[in-house]
Amino acid sequence: MVDRPTGVGSGPAPEPTAPSAGSAASAGPPRARIVVNGEARDIPAGLALPDLLTQLGLRPGSVVVELRGAALTPSEAGSVRLADGDTLEIVRAVAGG
Repeated sequence: MVDRPTGVGSGPAPEPTAPSAGSAASAGPPRARIVVNGEARDIPAGLALPDLLTQLGLRPGSVVVELRGAALTPSEAGSVRLADGDTLEIVRAVAGG
């Protein structure tokens, strides 16, 4: 059985932020728009996948992550840097019967 972690991919998507005219110099660090379990998220560009998992309250290694439709091994997941347009599915295996 597979379970989506609580709080991941549920609830309303955050409002997109549009840069205002002439604000490029003061816009701050570059941002990336990704989709996590169907929910759009705005994150710092280049955020490490393990850091995103921690922000979501998940322990890296306790979940399976698909990036753009391909399942990642734990060693692959540890080196992934997220970019604009990335799509993630995060699932947790649940034992029982």
